[in-house]
Amino acid sequence: MTKIWTHITWSPKGKCIGAGYNEALTQHDENDWLAVIDHDAMFTTGDWYQQMVKVIEDNPNCKGLTGRVNRMATEEQMVLGIDPNNMDYAYHRRVGNHLSKKYYGQSNCIKTPGHFSGTFWAVHIGTMKKLGGFDETGQQLKCDNLFQAKIVNAGYEFRVCNGIYIFHWYRFDDPYPHSKQVMEQVEQIHYNQLKLT
Repeated sequence: MTKIWTHITWSPKGKCIGAGYNEALTQHDENDWLAVIDHDAMFTTGDWYQQMVKVIEDNPNCKGLTGRVNRMATEEQMVLGIDPNNMDYAYHRRVGNHLSKKYYGQSNCIKTPGHFSGTFWAVHIGTMKKLGGFDETGQQLKCDNLFQAKIVNAGYEFRVCNGIYIFHWYRFDDPYPHSKQVMEQVEQIHYNQLKLT
């Protein structure tokens, strides 16, 4: 039976988020999965766990997973067409329910190593330990890129669950400089889809 243990991690070493991930990694059996969701993110449906189990069981070479997200710096994980500036959780629950019904259990591979944003993710614990755990860089950012690259470079799959949609605040009130261009592009896609009757 697939078990996925979900955490919001903290780091015993300040902003070194890799240390927090490694701490969580030691708490569970090597056959299980470790999932982490950011402190400013929320699931939008109640079936995210069951969908992850389906993707894991349908893709035995998959050792890392993520979901679709409303706001981030990696366009490949986003849902294009939504309003990236809408912070109404009810709106995002409706989007999540739509995606869950349409894409339940479906996934795509992220094939480019290091091209990943870690708002929400899950890794196979035994595989991550075999690959040396999470890099402890002393930084909060980029750890997600490093562990996704480890998984892909080792010949495993890292997949996006298309029916799982995460609402992410993502510094809406104070955006990261590195994400402004992507967010502007996503906003333009949203505006381009507006139609008059």
